[in-house]
Amino acid sequence: MTINIAMSTDSLALGEGAIGPAAQRASSYARPSGPLMWLLPAVTALLAAPLFICLPLELLDWSRSAAEEDGWLGGALPNFVALVMIIVGIRWCTCFTMAFAVYRRDRRSLVLHHWPHVSILVPAYNEGDTIEAALESLLEEDYPCYEVIVVDDGSSDDTLARARKFEGRHGGCTVRVHSKPNGGKWSALNLAFQRSTGELVLCVDADSGLAPGSLHRLVARLSDPRVACVAGQVRVRNRVNILTRLQAFEYLLCNGLMRAAQSFSGTVLIVPGPIGLFRRSVLEEVFIRYGMAAVPDRPGHVAGPYEGDTFAEDFDLTLAILSLGGRIVYEPEAVSHTKAPETAFQFLNQRYRWQRGNIQVLRKLFRRARSSPEMPSPRLIAWLIATFGLEYSTFLVAKLLCMVFIINLGVAGKLLPLLGWYLAFLLLNINAVAFFAVVHKETLKILLVLPLHDIYHNIIVLSGTVIAIVDEIRGTRMRW
Repeated sequence: MTINIAMSTDSLALGEGAIGPAAQRASSYARPSGPLMWLLPAVTALLAAPLFICLPLELLDWSRSAAEEDGWLGGALPNFVALVMIIVGIRWCTCFTMAFAVYRRDRRSLVLHHWPHVSILVPAYNEGDTIEAALESLLEEDYPCYEVIVVDDGSSDDTLARARKFEGRHGGCTVRVHSKPNGGKWSALNLAFQRSTGELVLCVDADSGLAPGSLHRLVARLSDPRVACVAGQVRVRNRVNILTRLQAFEYLLCNGLMRAAQSFSGTVLIVPGPIGLFRRSVLEEVFIRYGMAAVPDRPGHVAGPYEGDTFAEDFDLTLAILSLGGRIVYEPEAVSHTKAPETAFQFLNQRYRWQRGNIQVLRKLFRRARSSPEMPSPRLIAWLIATFGLEYSTFLVAKLLCMVFIINLGVAGKLLPLLGWYLAFLLLNINAVAFFAVVHKETLKILLVLPLHDIYHNIIVLSGTVIAIVDEIRGTRMRW
C-alpha cells in the first residue's frame, strides 16, 4: 500500500488568498551562499579522509604490540575500536556528503503566489507559562488563510483560560480552543485533527514559538507532489546554562547532519513534534491503514493518525508514512524555537522518554513488517540500520569498551598520542559544525561547547539510553 498524495502542484498554485509583503519576501528565498559554503566543506573533506583512515591503522599497530605485551584482551580492544572507527567514518563521510548535496540542490529560489488553507494543531498540557507566547508567534505568521486549533488535554493549571483569550478571528487566522479529559499528547493531536479543516496540517508544541516566515517555507516544499510531509528545524531558545547550550549544539548536529542527509533520499526518520507539516490526505490514509484498529478504550482517548502505545508518537507517525511510500524532506529555513530542559533531572527524564519511545516504535515497525514484508522500503531499512541499528548495537557497546580502552592506554602511558588524535578530530568537527551553523543561520558561539560534547553525548545521554532499555525490557508503565 502506498501513500496517495491527493494535492497536486496545481492546488498549491491556486490555493486560497493572496500573500502579503512579508509573505512575499518569505516565499522567495535562497540558501546561504558565499566562500564559506565551499571552504568549510572542502577543509572538512580534506581532514575527514586521512583521519578516518589513519586512526584505524594506528589502532591496529597498537593492537599488535598490545597483543604481545598484554595478551588477547590488549589486542582485541584496539581491533574492535578500529573496526568501529571504520564504520563511524564511512557513515559520517556519507552523511556529510549527502547533507552538502542537499544544501546545494535546495538552494534554488522558491516562488509561490497563492497558498492552500493550513490547520495548525497545538496540543497543550499544563503549559500556562508558555501557551500565550506560542500562540502569539503563530498569529505573527503573515499567511493568507490558516487556522489554529488548540486542545487542552485536561491541564491542572490555567492553560485553558490563557488559550481562550486568543479565540476568534485574527486577520487571516481563526483560533479555536477545545478541552478534553487527559489522555496524552497523541490523543490531543487526534482531537485537533478531527476539528481541523485545512488541506495541510502543521503540528507544533505549546512550549515552542514559530519563527516568522516558517509556514511559507514549509508549504513551499510541498509544491513537489512527491513529498508527503516536511520536517522543520528545531532550535533551543533558552540557552541559560551549559546543559541547554549543549542541547542547542546537539540539535544543530541532528538537524544539520542527519536530517539533511536523510532528506537526500526523502527519508527523514523523525518529523519533530515542534514543527512538522503534513498533507491532510496522508494523515487520513495513515489513520485508515493503522489508526482505525487502535480503538480508544478510556476517557480522554481519541482515535486518529497518532497512536498512544509508544512514548514517541512523532517517530511512530513518521515511520508509518515512510512505510506507506511517502517521502519526507527537511527544511532548515523553517524554525521552531523550543524550550529545552534546564536541569539534569529534567533532561534525563526527557531523553528517557525519547529513547524508550524510539525502541517501542522500532519494535512496532518490526511487528508490522512481519505481517507485511513488502511494507518497509529498502531506503527506509537502510536508514534505520545506519542510525538506530548501529546506535543500539555496535556503537552502544563501543562506547562502553572505549572507556576501558582509554583507561588501558592511560595505564600504559600512551595518553599523549590519544590527545593528538582528539585535537585532530576536534578541528574536523569545528569545520563541519561551522558549516552547519552557517547554513542554519546559527551563531558561531555555539562552537564554544564543542570540547564538552563527547562527555555530554557519550556519558550523560548514554545513561538515559541504558535506563530506557532496561525499563522497556521490564515493561514499566508509561504516562505523558
